[in-house]
Parts: sequence; structure tokens; C-alpha cells
Amino acid sequence: MNAPGSDSAAMPLSPAVERSILIVDDDADFAASLAGLLVLEGYRVVEAHDGDTALACLAREPVAVALVDVRLGTGDGIDVVRRLRKSDPDLVCVMITAYASVETAVEALQAGAYDYLMKPFHSEDLLATLNRCFERIQLLRDKARSAERLGQAQRMQAMGQLTSGIAHDFNNVLAVLLSNLRLLEERVSSDEDLTDLVSDALAAVSNGTDLTTRLLRFGQPPEESVVRVDLSRELPGIVRVLERTLGERIDIRLEMEDGPFPAEILHGQLETGLLNLAFNARDAMPEGGTIVFRLERRHLGRHAETATAGLMPGDYCVLSIRDTGEGMTPAVRMRALDPLFTTKPAGAGCGLGLPMVDNFLRHVGGRLGIDSAPGAGTTVSLYLPLVSTPPSGGAKT
Repeated sequence: MNAPGSDSAAMPLSPAVERSILIVDDDADFAASLAGLLVLEGYRVVEAHDGDTALACLAREPVAVALVDVRLGTGDGIDVVRRLRKSDPDLVCVMITAYASVETAVEALQAGAYDYLMKPFHSEDLLATLNRCFERIQLLRDKARSAERLGQAQRMQAMGQLTSGIAHDFNNVLAVLLSNLRLLEERVSSDEDLTDLVSDALAAVSNGTDLTTRLLRFGQPPEESVVRVDLSRELPGIVRVLERTLGERIDIRLEMEDGPFPAEILHGQLETGLLNLAFNARDAMPEGGTIVFRLERRHLGRHAETATAGLMPGDYCVLSIRDTGEGMTPAVRMRALDPLFTTKPAGAGCGLGLPMVDNFLRHVGGRLGIDSAPGAGTTVSLYLPLVSTPPSGGAKT
């Protein structure tokens, strides 16, 4: 094996593909020399000198490529490839041998080997072979991601078709509620407390209609009109509705900094979004707990924190919803904004609440941030750009 040449740099790869290699060779000196070369080239290397040790290494730490000698003392390298591939079907195996024959090459390929190297080989040949291996891994992963995105789009399309019929029936129910609430509104006009309750119920019916419409065209560019509101005026009314809706076991608190919080939002989506987030928080606290709504200003510089990556530098309204629930594992947190992903049992959630809120925030230049850990609760933060002038009056959301 020759020393590496100056033009033999390994191919740069996506961070998703770790440059890790398992060397399986009964010649300890050769394995150590090969490992030294690969370490210099930036690979992470694991050594094994027999099949059983190789399988143990693979079980202990994942690798992307295995370089396997055809002859392993009294063992058979081709059989080791079969065992390694059975343990990890995605593992790319390359056979190494000083005894080439057509029959051996064919048998190795049939066992699942991807390529074949003859001893002695130049380092350039080795690195070129590894480049091909990692290119294959990257292509397969890209193909899997594309298939996942296609499947997700197909699920969304199927969901739109299914909900069209449900939406029709739901709108019929809302029409009955609306007509009866209008009649009730006329009858209780002299009682201020009852009038407020009926007004809240009418607003909920209106939001239910808007929600059904948005669900049907979820994933498409929003077409709703943008309205300017003062969040400090809108938030107390929404919290008042939630106090009656979530039940006695949930303690709701509201914290707001002084002054107006002018922001632009999509008409009808603020209240629906906060309802979704509040219901998620309630479900994370089956024994009861506390939800804190906090409204504050925050200036983001050029180097925004991770949760706000993608936001332009400037001044923002930050509306956070913090609960004392069970929190999310890192794996759940990573997928929390994936459409249709949910940890709730069948029939208890569709996995669209958080993505819908994130979708409407992005449309007006905002972002949604999530801070959560198991046993530490969850904080969902809505970042909305502060606009230069406050609205002239309240806007129903």
C-alpha cells in the first residue's frame, strides 16, 4: 500500500453521512497501517481481526463502510460479509484480497459486497473506492428522503380528500349553532355577563369555520388577508376564553410587558393557533398544571439563537406559552413540526396543530421556537415582527 498522494483527498460529504470505516483483517500490522492512512484522511476507523469481533464492533458503534479481507486465518471473509450485511443491511462492504479470481469476485458480490480491491493497492485506488462507497450511501439516503417527502405529500392529499366530506357535515353543525346563538344573543341583550358568553361562543363558531377552511387547503400558500393588531389588547380576551375552556385543573397565567405590541397576522389565525397550543399543553398535563402566557419584546441581532434561526435581525413580539407538563424527548422535539406527526393515541390528535401555527407565522415573517426536555415542561415561542405603528383599533382574531 503506497503513501497517500497530494491529489487523493477524500470526497466532501454531507454531515448526515459519517466517514466511518470498519477494517476486518487478520494481519494486525496491515490493519494498523491501513487504519493510520485512513485516519490521516479524516475517517473514523474501527479494527477487527475476525468475524465475531467485527460483528461485536458493528453492534457497539455504527459504521458506514467495511473493508473485509477475503481470507481471515481459518475464517472466510465472504461469510463475514454475509453476517455483517445481515446485521446491518445498509452497510457497504468492500472485499480486499491478494488472491483474485473471477469465482471469488462473483461470490463476494453475491454475498453483498459492493466493490473489490486487490493487494497491493495504491492509496489513490483505495480512496477512490471509498469515495464511490460514500457517494452510494449519500444517494441512497437522498432517495429515502425523497420517498419520505413524496409519501408525506400523498398522505396530505389523501387527508384533504377525506376531510372535505367531514368539513361539509361540520359546517352544517356550525350553521345550526350560529343561528341559535344569534337568537340567544337577542334574548339576553340586557344581561351583560350572558352577552359576553354568547359573544365568545359566536367567535368560537366563526373560528371553527375558519379552521375547517384552512385544514382543507393546508400546505398551500395562505390566501387569508393580513391584519394589524395589538397583541396586548387581543391576548387577555383569548386567555379569558381559555380559562373557561380548559377546566379547573389547569391554572392559566398571563404576563405582559408594558406598552403596545403591534404586529401583523393572518386574519383569524392567532386565536386558533393559541387554542391549539393550549390544548397541547393541557394534554401534556393529565393531572393538571400551569400554563403561562408571556408577551415581551426582544431584539434579535445578526447571530440569532437556534430557536429563531431564519429570522431577520430586528425587533420582535415574542408570545410564549409555557407549561409544566411532561416535556418532549429530543427525538420528539426534532419531529414536532412535521405534518401528521403526533405522539397522541389514534383519534386524539392529527399532528397538524404545531405545523399550522408555524405555517402562518412564516407567512408574516415570523418563526416558531420550541424549548422542551423530559420532565421540564415545554415552552413554545411565537416570534412576530414588531411593526412601526400600532393599529388604530382592535381587530377580531
